[in-house]
Amino acid sequence: MDGVNVIMAVMGMGELCLGAYVLTTGRVPGGYVPSPERIRKLGVFFILISGFFLFQVAGYAGVRLDLFSRGIRSVLVLTAFAVGVIALIKYWPQFALSKVRQQAEDVSTDQHD
Repeated sequence: MDGVNVIMAVMGMGELCLGAYVLTTGRVPGGYVPSPERIRKLGVFFILISGFFLFQVAGYAGVRLDLFSRGIRSVLVLTAFAVGVIALIKYWPQFALSKVRQQAEDVSTDQHD
């Protein structure tokens, strides 16, 4: 495996562990999430993003190690992108977007003063 696949595998395993931690403990490391529904969504989001990384790594590594054909790799990569899209559309934490928007509004109001 090349360096990119190794990095993606490490990121995928990290996201998987983080998602499992969030779902089992009900806490988010380094932050406060007020409602249990948001905590559940955040845990599922991390697990789906880990699936995005790990499906891609499995597809490319499987072909490189002659475990399966390029057709199966294509199916795994398409599945990875489908999982990633579902994670971003359905489970993206809204409070993360509101923080970015709030910071952008603060910067824009500071520039007009």
